[in-house]
Amino acid sequence: MYACRFIPLAFCLVFLGCDKQPPASPQPVQVTVQTPERHTMDVERDFIGEMAAVEQAEIRSKVNGRVLSVEFEEGALVKQGQPLFRIDADSLLATLNEANASVAKAEADLTKILADEKRYTILVEKGTISRQSYEEVINKVAQAKANLEAAKAEQGQAQVMMQESAIVSPYNGRIGRAQVKIGELVSANQTLLATVSTTESIRVDFALSERDYLELVRPILESGQRHPLRPVKLLLTDGSLYPETGLITFADRAISADTGTFAVAATFANPHEVLRPGMFGRVRVVVAHLNDALFLPTRAIQEVLDRNFVSVVDDSGKVTRKEVKLGPQANGLVQVISGLEENEQVIVEGYHKARPGAQVKAISLDTVTPHEPSGDAANASPNTSSSTPEEK
Repeated sequence: MYACRFIPLAFCLVFLGCDKQPPASPQPVQVTVQTPERHTMDVERDFIGEMAAVEQAEIRSKVNGRVLSVEFEEGALVKQGQPLFRIDADSLLATLNEANASVAKAEADLTKILADEKRYTILVEKGTISRQSYEEVINKVAQAKANLEAAKAEQGQAQVMMQESAIVSPYNGRIGRAQVKIGELVSANQTLLATVSTTESIRVDFALSERDYLELVRPILESGQRHPLRPVKLLLTDGSLYPETGLITFADRAISADTGTFAVAATFANPHEVLRPGMFGRVRVVVAHLNDALFLPTRAIQEVLDRNFVSVVDDSGKVTRKEVKLGPQANGLVQVISGLEENEQVIVEGYHKARPGAQVKAISLDTVTPHEPSGDAANASPNTSSSTPEEK
């Protein structure tokens, strides 16, 4: 009787055990892949630069005196030769009058001694006077001529100083604030009166490290050009691209021993006077031209202990890690110099979830829609950064 009770229970256990399914195998990780692409592009680098006037002059007086007038509007455009300041010229006028008088006296002395010379010439020919007396008169003529020349030199100097009391602009440009007021005493060649700078063009000074310098000159050496004019661009502090293209117009003689940098300057046209001295910007320079080079997205690169790797998926879906040698970067792409074939499927997103040897499901980046999940792109951050931000 007891055996009959356990038979249905045993039957139920056997039935339930037969219904239990074996555990399912894990699904392969889904990753996004892309084959390397060939592009021809310029690789650019940005360098921080400070703007300065191509020509700039500090206006100082060449004479001592008090400021009589300020004859310009502060911050305005001025013309070459336009009067800017006038200095008290009373003492200069007295010096000029004295010089004029000295010239007049020297001319009168010379006239008298020339008359004596003419008379002595006749007398010495007749034998009335000695040859020594005649030679003394000749010497006096030479001395009188020298005195006249000295007096005229002093007169010219006085005239120049008189003209310098009216201070004019050295060239066309924009003038800043007046540093002196009417009535102030100025010292010759010392007191700063104002500053004038040209506006038609602007110079942007920037510095290169020794490595940057070598990177820039290598294309020049390879091109064989002697003095190439290298065009450059300028990005302003608000991120906008300045519409005028500039040229590198200056490169220093040597690398500075103090800073270890190489001074360079680029000149840009400034027709609307948008650029002002003291502003900052980024000079964008083409450092390399890559013709039909192999590129990958920078986010596909994995950097480990200063070595660069990519994860590749073969035809069977198996992941392999390969070491690659990289070149320059531009616009979110990095050049692959060696270590990778053109037709290989490189994991762009999701490589952190696909270890070497693992089986994955590869989806081409070209087939991924904006709303379709394609691996954790947020975690796929490249360890190499593009040297040139992509313009928007």
